[in-house]
Amino acid sequence: MKSEIINLLALLTLGLAYLFFFAKVQHRFFLPLSQPRKNNAVLIVFVASLISASINLVHIADLAADAMRFFLTANNYGSCALFAIGYFVGMWVFSLILFRLSYLVVGFLTPEKENDELMKNNIEIALMHAVILISLSFIIGPALVKIAAEFIPYPEMPY
Repeated sequence: MKSEIINLLALLTLGLAYLFFFAKVQHRFFLPLSQPRKNNAVLIVFVASLISASINLVHIADLAADAMRFFLTANNYGSCALFAIGYFVGMWVFSLILFRLSYLVVGFLTPEKENDELMKNNIEIALMHAVILISLSFIIGPALVKIAAEFIPYPEMPY
């Protein structure tokens, strides 16, 4: 029971930090596009980036919970913290890279400059960007988690 409470508190803390700092970085990224205030197109892409990061967070939190449970049963608190923090930080960086990568994908699909169109409140570009970003998160997130799971030193089974 004690290890489950530690697991829960660690996931809660790391998840809140993940979302807080991701939202801060994204807010700073969208600040030049939001003068004097955010228009609907910028808001759509901003919210889509938070949804995308949250999808990635759900996937990595599940793996981090398994890793922490494994290390806590072995009383290896250092590895428990290292893996949990490492997974959350890694997925946070991946979420930022995926967001920037989605700009490239939308750039290939449209002849317009996306930032200029967002400032002009082009809802179609914003919705296309949002769908691409969220779809990429659903597609790439689970595969990335499977790769990350290979780093956990589970014992070898004879079969």
